[in-house]
Amino acid sequence: MHKIVKLATASVVLCLLLACAAEALFLSSSIFLMGRIPMHDEFATRDFSQWSRLARQICCNDSATVLDAPNWKSKSAVKFTIDFHDPLVKGSHRSEFRLKATEFHRLYEYGLKIFVPPDWQSDNNQVIVTQMHNVPDNWRGEPGLQPPLELSLANDSWVIRTAWGRAPTWLHPKGDTRHDMPWSQPFERGKWTTWTFRTKWSLDDDGIIEVEKDGHAVFQRRGANCYDNLLAPYLKFGAYTPAWVGLSEPPKIGTREIYITDVFAREVLTAPTDRVVER
Repeated sequence: MHKIVKLATASVVLCLLLACAAEALFLSSSIFLMGRIPMHDEFATRDFSQWSRLARQICCNDSATVLDAPNWKSKSAVKFTIDFHDPLVKGSHRSEFRLKATEFHRLYEYGLKIFVPPDWQSDNNQVIVTQMHNVPDNWRGEPGLQPPLELSLANDSWVIRTAWGRAPTWLHPKGDTRHDMPWSQPFERGKWTTWTFRTKWSLDDDGIIEVEKDGHAVFQRRGANCYDNLLAPYLKFGAYTPAWVGLSEPPKIGTREIYITDVFAREVLTAPTDRVVER
């Protein structure tokens, strides 16, 4: 019996050590092996030299391709494609690039241009094209959660959703999270739209979210704006349809394509004049 207890104890300790090692590897990759900050990519080199393989969450070679930007002479863009029948990526239908995790209480600015094809057909399955995704604390038993900030296409509208609070864990399975859809507006097909996001991630009053569309502010929030994770959220962009994974049969619209270019990310300071100055 004594040997059995020792063997069981050793097995538990080994499992804990392996889990800790896996979590450390996950957190390290979120910081060091993803897209860098600061960065700026117009995809003029017609390749993905600024994006490591881990930073490209795609299933197939044609999931992300650099092409001539539609309706924009002498410009390159990435066409992100997802198809219902393609292999899943991280458990879902996605074709996305991501940057590294950020730090809390620091102000970041992100920007990109998005083109919705003229033949885009709308349905109820939202397509997330930009998100600030949290880095889950797997070591605490945290489940998958809605991103603290996301921009999606749903029906015929741009939609912004937010989420924040205390994440559920093994010790506190209910957690205390909140969700909101503070803004939506009909989108135009066949047109480039410029998006700018400024974020200071915090559970306190100093949190900041600002979203601009074509240079005009469409959403601002001050105060708590993320989850209580070890690392702050990171940028992802491309095409991601979370609802597809729960469907028992293919959706009526089973392929999605979106074009993105002029992606940038940087840490910034807010000057006394409220003008954003690059650090």
